[in-house]
Amino acid sequence: MNKKILIFSLSTLVLSLTAYMVFSWSEPTTTMPGSYALPINTSATAQIKAGALTVPIIYDSNNSAYYIDPNGNSSISGKILSQTSTTSADAAKTIATKDYVESICQLVAFGAATTTACPAGYYVTEMLAPAQTGYMLCCKVSNPL
Repeated sequence: MNKKILIFSLSTLVLSLTAYMVFSWSEPTTTMPGSYALPINTSATAQIKAGALTVPIIYDSNNSAYYIDPNGNSSISGKILSQTSTTSADAAKTIATKDYVESICQLVAFGAATTTACPAGYYVTEMLAPAQTGYMLCCKVSNPL
């Protein structure tokens, strides 16, 4: 009989403590003390992360067919715009901006009734059409690509 009373008493105590912890919990009403930053979450509110963010791939929330993969191919709709122009001092694998390409190259039409040579100081780098008429890419350097 004493064993049953002991089991009943311990069970009641455990259930009471569990119920107390579950029902007495409430969400914090103020921000955390100190310099803790809130984690990035799924809310619609704009969020800022002060440190680095490491992810293998970033998908567009409106259309998952568009993504940025820093370690592979990316798929975007639209243009990548740069506020800084490419210069000749940039690393070899730098993506050239349109203004940089236009500053060193010109697309020149050629044929029977048009010019057949690049402007002074430019060199033919590519013929872009049949041999009789078409376009040639003239650049200030012998091999800009």
